[in-house]
Amino acid sequence: MKSKISIFMKSKTWILWLVAGICFLFVGVMDLIDKNNFSGVISILLGGFYIILSRINYKRESKSNQSEVTDAVLKNMDIELRNLIAEGEKIKAIKKYRMVTGLGLLEAKEYVDLLGEEKSNK
Repeated sequence: MKSKISIFMKSKTWILWLVAGICFLFVGVMDLIDKNNFSGVISILLGGFYIILSRINYKRESKSNQSEVTDAVLKNMDIELRNLIAEGEKIKAIKKYRMVTGLGLLEAKEYVDLLGEEKSNK
């Protein structure tokens, strides 16, 4: 069983990359102020590189945190969502879909709208 600290560190590594990038940027600016151009430019480039890595890690971790939902759960959820739409609770349906799937607001709204259109077409 993994400890809570190792799970936290694994899920927040992008923060470490970001802090390292900011530190390198700070050192680079200080070197440029001291007229040490070569090491200043190198430090700034490294800082930018680390910040880019932090952004990449953040995006990757947020994608991996989206839950994978089975077909059975989706079928049951569709029934619940259709009931909520029929009751006029479209916002609750969108919230429920977002919670279960981990998708964004726009995707959830489009899906719920599609379910509502299917219901009205039948």
